[in-house]
Amino acid sequence: MKLTRDDLIVGVAILGFFVLSIASMIACGQAFPAMHVWRSDMTARAVLGTVTMVVFIPAFVAGRFSFGYLVGFALLSAVFGFVWLSFFSAFDYPHAIARWAMIAALAAAVIPLMFQNVALWRPDLSDAAIGRVALLLLLSSFAVLIVDISYGTSFGNPYGAARNAVVRPVPLNYLTGNMIGAVLPYLFAHFASRRRWMPAAGVLLFALGFYPVVNNKTVLLLPVWLPFLFWLFGRFNPRLATVLAFLIPMTIGLAAFFVLAADQDYFLFSAINLRFVAIPSLALDQYADFFAHRELTRFCQITVLRHMTACPYGELGPTLGAIYRDGNFNASFLATEGIASVGLALAPVSALVCGLVLAVGAMVSRHLSPRFIAVSSGIAVQAIMNVPLTTGLLSNGIALLFLLWWLTPERQAAASQHQQRSAQSVNVVGVAA
Repeated sequence: MKLTRDDLIVGVAILGFFVLSIASMIACGQAFPAMHVWRSDMTARAVLGTVTMVVFIPAFVAGRFSFGYLVGFALLSAVFGFVWLSFFSAFDYPHAIARWAMIAALAAAVIPLMFQNVALWRPDLSDAAIGRVALLLLLSSFAVLIVDISYGTSFGNPYGAARNAVVRPVPLNYLTGNMIGAVLPYLFAHFASRRRWMPAAGVLLFALGFYPVVNNKTVLLLPVWLPFLFWLFGRFNPRLATVLAFLIPMTIGLAAFFVLAADQDYFLFSAINLRFVAIPSLALDQYADFFAHRELTRFCQITVLRHMTACPYGELGPTLGAIYRDGNFNASFLATEGIASVGLALAPVSALVCGLVLAVGAMVSRHLSPRFIAVSSGIAVQAIMNVPLTTGLLSNGIALLFLLWWLTPERQAAASQHQQRSAQSVNVVGVAA
């Protein structure tokens, strides 16, 4: 296989990401010891142990961009951080076994995510038809917000009890999660790719209306994150843009850490380097410790199974949060469907199944442009890294997003690709973002 210039740039960028991730973890250990971010330094053992992760670089250099590529790199980030921290973890679990189990789980998930190339039958919808679908989605999201507000609102701390201050029916919670996780990002991608800037900006402003409903930091992230992805994937090769989507925010967070070191709140550094990058890794560390000494869930954390079987736990996030005292610690399928459900030994098998499920997203979106895929899945990928897969599919709209991708005609992809070729338009969007 002959490497191109773009391939070499992607490989070097991933190496830079690894180095910056270690620097970020060391800084997080100094700033957030209460979050069980273990203090670490550049020991030979940790460096040599973590360098094994470079075996994944050829896969990301050789692989073509897809939704699976996005998810695969996010998983790589989480496992890399966990492997590094496991050399310093004070928790009592078999650290070496956990490291190799998560490396094997990452490999098992990446194979179906990045290297399937199955073409599925799709309906031949017209561009006008998908426009009517977009209008229906916009009206539906407005109706859901109105019903949500009718039950009450709260403007409290998104990390505190305010998130549960207003009780709503379970079906309404599902609908709200689908609007935030799938519908609004899809609508923004739909309008922005057609250069309809006013409706695109309106979607971002409308999304903020859900904040007093859910008191969730994801709603605050959406109006910033989606335009950033739109600019990034219009400016760079999509594989390089995937890496830069982690590198650029992490660099900003580290710069804030060193420049604002006297600020004990670390607002920007906490929002980016801790919650965006480090927490998926910390979750693997805590789940490995928790289930090393307790009964496995056998997937009973899934609501349907919980009502059918005798489950020793309620919601896993609050259960771990009550013990480790660092918030509601939900986690990705590597931790929940993996470590919690089947244990470290079988976690790679579980990861393979989850990878196969998420590979459906790569299949139904293979006709769409990289920019459209990245922007419309901007919140979905975050959900995959921070909640169980079953929750993400149903509560956070990932399954709905797959359906919308399947329905979206190829001319939508062509329109988006045309925008990528227009450097002037991209620069204007970047300034607006």
